[in-house]
Amino acid sequence: MASRSQASPIAADAAMVTELHDAHGAALYDFARHLGLSDEQAADALQEAILRLWRELQRGTIIERPPAWLYRTLYRLAMEQHRWRDRVSRLLPRLAPHRTDYAGPESSDRLTVWAAVDRLPPRQRHVLYLHYVADLTFDQIADVVGISASASRTHASRGVATLRERLGNEEGW
Repeated sequence: MASRSQASPIAADAAMVTELHDAHGAALYDFARHLGLSDEQAADALQEAILRLWRELQRGTIIERPPAWLYRTLYRLAMEQHRWRDRVSRLLPRLAPHRTDYAGPESSDRLTVWAAVDRLPPRQRHVLYLHYVADLTFDQIADVVGISASASRTHASRGVATLRERLGNEEGW
């Protein structure tokens, strides 16, 4: 069996990805903006889609229509971003129900909430991230973390209760 250099396939894949970005990058970016992403979010989503394409090519995946694959991936990334913002907007009132003046999920409240989540015990923090950011069900979280679904629900419930207590005691909450 002849030995094949690893640099050649990687270089070919990198060249193809670069060519795709050069040929379709602006249109893909515009597509992401039309899907409701901000300039920064659209640029990040486009970069993530390109990176995912390159990873798939490195795995040996044959992608028959790479531009279509990129559009589909970009669409999915945009929908993930919308689901995440929706979850955050629904989470904020649950954490501090007495507040009614939320500026939305893009406000500094979001940063405050996630900073507080970062201070939770690891299991609670992981469950909340997986549920509210990755949009996983408690059954899926159980598989990821290696606990039961009821334990994942318990960790989420305790984490939310701790956040309510901590954020409710801070000035302005």
